[in-house]
Amino acid sequence: MMKKVLLLANGPGELWCWVRPMVKALKTRGYGVTIGLLPCQFSSGEEVRLASSLGADRVFGPYFFLKSAFKMLNDDSDLVLQLGGDLLYGLMASRGKKPFFCYTYAPKPLMEKTDLVMTAWESPLMPKSVPVGDLTSDALAMDEGSSPWKEEGSFHLVFFPGSRPAIRRASFKFLSEVKDALGRLVDNVEITTALSPFASEGEVNEWEEAGLAPSIAGTRVILERADLALTQPGTNTLELMHLGVPTIVAVPFRFLEHVPLGGLKGIFLETPFLGKMIKGKFLRRAADSRRDFLAWPNRIAKEMIMKEVVGDIAPAELAQVLAELMLDKKERLRQKERLISLAEREKVAEKILFLIEERIC
Repeated sequence: MMKKVLLLANGPGELWCWVRPMVKALKTRGYGVTIGLLPCQFSSGEEVRLASSLGADRVFGPYFFLKSAFKMLNDDSDLVLQLGGDLLYGLMASRGKKPFFCYTYAPKPLMEKTDLVMTAWESPLMPKSVPVGDLTSDALAMDEGSSPWKEEGSFHLVFFPGSRPAIRRASFKFLSEVKDALGRLVDNVEITTALSPFASEGEVNEWEEAGLAPSIAGTRVILERADLALTQPGTNTLELMHLGVPTIVAVPFRFLEHVPLGGLKGIFLETPFLGKMIKGKFLRRAADSRRDFLAWPNRIAKEMIMKEVVGDIAPAELAQVLAELMLDKKERLRQKERLISLAEREKVAEKILFLIEERIC
């Protein structure tokens, strides 16, 4: 009899880079698959549309907490695999009776309630977890589309404006100014803007009209001929790592008001008037006092591989940083070699499924 799996996820990164390859692996082995979308302050608003295109048998959510809890408590799947979000939902869906598995990059509350925690890399913070590799590498192997690059012999630069609509809207004018400033510093540069699969058709047209050459091809297709990328912190830094693309990770403070925050802190700082007034100050202080790296490859290697630029940086200043790295072939080669040394080429989804089947068969 076909077993039914409930895959739980929340934000766009987990859905596209983790759920997508897991659905493929599960369906290949004959499992029934339901995707449960959880409430998420980082959502793009397009999760239902994208989740419905991944080949699952059923998609539900996201709902507010009480309705989500009701759906979990009445779920009829045979096992639960959580790939993002609060583990309380997975615990409710399993009800202590079904096998409950989790894949995560970092520690989470309630991990001890799962049957197995799997992670990308060994972590002293999760001593009982099983490292299986990064699912993002599997997702990249699934990417399709036509290469956006038109000019042979030019320097290929990729802009990543992010998966969240508010930040993409805020970065539209900023990246246009970066492009114009860069054109005054360096010749023969072709720019492609890698738009998120969560972007709408109308948004693609806007970026096209601005001369920012948007592409909705798969990230792997875009990056295979890229020389350099400009991005923000997030899953994109892992995609860039796996494909060995030198990168500048930028956090201009003018975008801080659009940065979503989790937990009660996030709820308070998003409230009108007082919360909105202090959010920028709170994030500036946090950025100034931070000790950790922002880019995932830097965090994994515990060293600065991708250059991180944080602060009140203007488009012309960021263009200058980009131009310097474009002209520094030695530094770009160093980045590329270090990133490739961290990258993986394993079938991670199949490894996860093997570990699950060991415990349920």
